[in-house]
Order: sequence, then C-alpha cells, then structure tokens
Amino acid sequence: MALPLPFIRVVVLSTAIIFALIDIGLAAALTATSVYLPYAVLAITSAALTLLTLPAMIGLEILRPSGPLSMIIVEIPWLFSLSILWLATWANSVGGKFSCGVQARVGLIEDKPEIVVDIPSPACHEIPALEAFAFLNWILLLAYTGTLLILALGAACARREHTSVWTSSVANTPFVFAFGAPAPAPAPGINMLSSRGHGATAAKPALV
Repeated sequence: MALPLPFIRVVVLSTAIIFALIDIGLAAALTATSVYLPYAVLAITSAALTLLTLPAMIGLEILRPSGPLSMIIVEIPWLFSLSILWLATWANSVGGKFSCGVQARVGLIEDKPEIVVDIPSPACHEIPALEAFAFLNWILLLAYTGTLLILALGAACARREHTSVWTSSVANTPFVFAFGAPAPAPAPGINMLSSRGHGATAAKPALV
C-alpha cells in the first residue's frame, strides 16, 4: 500500500501557512506598539517567505506536478531553509521575552521601603504566542523535510533504474518501493499440482 505522503504534504504546508498568518499578525502588532524588535522583524520575514512560497508549491503540485518548483531536489532545500528561519525566530523571541516590560519605581510612602514594580506592556502578551507558533512551524517543516529526504533516498536506492526520483514531484515518486513488502510466495497447492504434472509427464515414456 502506498504511503499517503502527498496528503501529508498538503496538511503540513497548509498548517504552516496558517501559523505563518498568525505570526505575521502578531509581529505586525509588536512593531506597531513597540520600539524596534529584531525578532518581530525576523518573524515578519519568515512568515512573508512562507506565505509567498508554500501556497505556490501546493498549487503547482496540483496544476503542474512536473514543474521545477515541484521537484523534490528543490523542495527539500527550500523547506529546510524556512525551518531554519523559523528556528531563528523562535530563539530570538525567547530572548526578547525576558526583556519585556517596563520597570517603574514607587518611592517611599509613609515610611514604606522603595518597591520595584514590573508594569508589563501590551506587547508582552503577544510575544509568547509568536514564540509558540514559530516553534511549531520549525518542528513541522523540519519533520516533513527529514521524512521526505529519507523516503526519497529509500526510493532511489530501492529502484535504481528510476533515475528521476529527485527531479520528480512528491505525487509522482514511487515512495512505496522504499518500504515495499516482499513478493508473496506461490500457494502450496499450485506447487503440488505443478510437481505432479511434471512427474506424470516424465513417467509417460516409461509406460510406453
């Protein structure tokens, strides 16, 4: 039975598109309400590249599966590069989360000691969400890219005469050959009938 990798591909890429839409909205809100934040700019860049390329990859796989953007040799490096961008976005947003907030000092009131109060800004509530969706996109794209690479290597080794594995699309590559079941053995009854037939044929000249 063939592996449903084309269906898994559509689900993974569609989920990454949804997460990128959420992250670009959060990053835009951060840049509008705060000072310059490097991780917000990085999130916008990662999400923009994701939104520009992944819908095209899904559509071209359906409309023109033999096109250059549908080739496995193009898909694996590009999706891996996107996963690295999302990893960098997640790592930077984790560092920015700890510097979030504005400290205000409340002076001595009625002989009470000075207290340092942490007043969170509205942006502080958006950074954890941006961090979470960047992390999920990194895991999704990295897991799919690794799986696709392993299956493509298996298909290329199992079917050596199929030289177009790397230039084929996911939908047109016989990944099942990498994990194909061995050919079923012939039924015992057929072997017995066959051997009896051969025995009878060989015994006929002796009777004559």
